[in-house]
Amino acid sequence: MRTRFLGRAKQHFFMDAHMNEVIEPSVHDDSTLGFGTKVVVTIGPASQSVDVMCQLLAHGMSCARLDLTWGSIAFHKTTLKNLAMAMKRTKKLCAVWVDTSGREIIVERRTTVDESGWVALDKTPFDFVKGATVTLTTKSVEDATPSLLPVNIKQLPKLVRPGQHLQVGRFMATGAEGGSLFLQVTSVSEEDITCVAMNDASLVGLLTVIVSHREYELTHHSQDLNVELPLFTQGDLEYLKEFGKEFELDYVSLSYCNSAADITEARETLDRMGLDQTKIIAKVERKAAIHNYEEIIALADGILLSRGNLGIDFEPEEMAHLQKKCIIRCNAIARPIILTRFVDTMVNTPRPTRAEATDVANAVLDGVDGVMLGAETLRGLYPVETVDTVSKLCRSAEQYFDYRSHHEDLMGEAFDEELSLERSFYSTNSLSDLTADSFSHMQSLKPIQVEQLEKKHDDDLGSPSVLDSDVDGVTKVSSFGLLPITRGSSDAQLLKIEDFGAPYMSKVESIASSAVRTAEKINAGLIIVFAQSGRTASLVSKYRPPMPVVSVVVPTLQSDKLGWKLEGKYLARQCLIMRGITPLMAAPMSAGGSGLLCEAVAAACAQGLVKPMDYAVAILSEHGNFVVKVVKVDAEGTGIMSFGEKYLQPEEEQLMTLPSFATPPTSPGATDTGGMNSLK
Repeated sequence: MRTRFLGRAKQHFFMDAHMNEVIEPSVHDDSTLGFGTKVVVTIGPASQSVDVMCQLLAHGMSCARLDLTWGSIAFHKTTLKNLAMAMKRTKKLCAVWVDTSGREIIVERRTTVDESGWVALDKTPFDFVKGATVTLTTKSVEDATPSLLPVNIKQLPKLVRPGQHLQVGRFMATGAEGGSLFLQVTSVSEEDITCVAMNDASLVGLLTVIVSHREYELTHHSQDLNVELPLFTQGDLEYLKEFGKEFELDYVSLSYCNSAADITEARETLDRMGLDQTKIIAKVERKAAIHNYEEIIALADGILLSRGNLGIDFEPEEMAHLQKKCIIRCNAIARPIILTRFVDTMVNTPRPTRAEATDVANAVLDGVDGVMLGAETLRGLYPVETVDTVSKLCRSAEQYFDYRSHHEDLMGEAFDEELSLERSFYSTNSLSDLTADSFSHMQSLKPIQVEQLEKKHDDDLGSPSVLDSDVDGVTKVSSFGLLPITRGSSDAQLLKIEDFGAPYMSKVESIASSAVRTAEKINAGLIIVFAQSGRTASLVSKYRPPMPVVSVVVPTLQSDKLGWKLEGKYLARQCLIMRGITPLMAAPMSAGGSGLLCEAVAAACAQGLVKPMDYAVAILSEHGNFVVKVVKVDAEGTGIMSFGEKYLQPEEEQLMTLPSFATPPTSPGATDTGGMNSLK
């Protein structure tokens, strides 16, 4: 695969500020925490109760993650029910994210299940001595010992060879606790892998095994796709089927996703289960995924950059640059990207270290959409304090994010790539131009017919809120971010680019980028996007505007063979991993036009997203055409000012009425189809 390196070195957008501004105490409005950079929270025993979840939602949690490696079906069902109750109580929206085990290699140990359904392991530590022999086996043994570790993946001996290095460590351990055991493989048989310990270690809890690929060159890493390992375990499939009967799952993440073929397989699997509205997050955690990063981000709905596991394959000095490159590639195509492993010490302490706090801020300045918390909220002592701290760190960094340079860099990058690429070769402006011909090893992908896709998706309001089905040979693509662009005659198009000095964009992105620049020029307090697929909202988020962005979702009834189903509730929650996006749900089948826009402004004002007399920029469709409209919030914050209306100080405050809006759809239960009205 060809790789181009742009001339720009700037990937860290920091707005210059006077020292007096920096040393002033930051003032945070807790009611708006989580409206910018998103916080994904892993739910476990420390955070499962309704009361704790209410506090997490109040302090900025936008997405609740269930880790299927831990806990029973009963435990996770209780979590989802408690989450629904917490959302109803707080009237705050939260997405549901299910993290599968997939290709995780786990050391099998004796377990017990407590009354809540949480799986507990023997807490007796395993002590390893440097130079000792340690055998990994696929045979069934009574229990694990420091010298014999049974693993769950029967194909593991086929995937390693003498001389390779393995890491054995505690699952969801932090850098501030415990350690890792590093092994060097000495011999491999059909069922056993004999190793020598390279360091002393004392390990406790659930242990996982990772094969290190640090010694392999990235350009020759396509053979490490681990295609023999199943994408989902049998347990993953059983959990997803069971959850899908009772709950609405917004995201499913693929552990150890190594190629676009994995995403295609996962999409087909979820569709067969009836989870066609559930979106896919690709977990990038091995060197193979970095090798195939371009094709993965072209098809996935979002990216989770697992910095902990990537640290096994890459040297520490490489990780900072790798992180920045991964973020900027996702930013270029408006693909949401979440990072892991930030405040490890907060598992046991109420405050992060200075390095951890700076790490969060740097990720925000790099352009990340969200941060994920793992052990800190799953089993940590201070889950609420952790979410509150991280939310405030993100909010503080956002104040110094140089959104103007970010906007100009994205525009300039698209211009440079259009001039330099050969005809329709894939570019930063549109990674969806990746076709089967672009990847000789991607035989399973069908060619993307760009003309059909652009015609189908130019109007965001007419697009479905799910991944698009195969139509006339068109490959399924995400409903977030960029679509392929049709250049027609490439030579003629390049001449136009050179003449006008501007990149060629799709109509949707051109409108989105113009709306962001308009809002910045007039110092607007709010951007409003009307959408049914989320594409326009994701493209607005791509340019990281400094003001809040409201995505107004109008649920619609769609025919489902012999019945009908309400679409839109999923999308409202799925917007909660996009930086700066706050979803609002209108009443089902609400009429569009100025009336709905007026109510959207009033609802945003009621939530503190915009103030009376502020300007708001709206992207909407009128008579089938995209329109960017500038309106002004009225003095009472109950709607928009009419043309020619003068500001008069009211004698009495008027009551705020929101006839077409209700509270966000807070329940993940599939049986609750009443949207926000169900909370009343």
